[in-house]
Amino acid sequence: VEPVGLDAAGDVAVPSSPARVGWDRRAAVPGAPGTAVLAAHVDSRTEGLGPFAGLVAMAVGDLVTLSDAAGRTMTWAVVARESVPKEELPTDRLGALHGPPVLALVTCGGAFDPEARRYAENVVVWAVPVDGSPGAARS
Repeated sequence: VEPVGLDAAGDVAVPSSPARVGWDRRAAVPGAPGTAVLAAHVDSRTEGLGPFAGLVAMAVGDLVTLSDAAGRTMTWAVVARESVPKEELPTDRLGALHGPPVLALVTCGGAFDPEARRYAENVVVWAVPVDGSPGAARS
């Protein structure tokens, strides 16, 4: 995982290799208030599948585990998965810096246009911390 900013089009930059995941450094840190955004290419012709290739199959209740550089882990439960046309990516929700901790995992999906060399959609998986993980709601 590497910190990223915006690309020339004003979208969240994604590392060039599908083996890498980008963390939008303008967004929240995972576990802190707001939405943490992690994005990666789904695949590449030369490198194969990326780590987010399975997002399209994730279901509500599936678990995601993140580890930080210090070795601490956070577990998140998927609460929603959506596929949206690239032009309709919910940037207002992805840019939230306040509110409860949310994790957004973003990759490409839908039909691939070989002429444009891009997928038509984005897959977004939304997750919240599970009890006991940093950032989880305490009762």
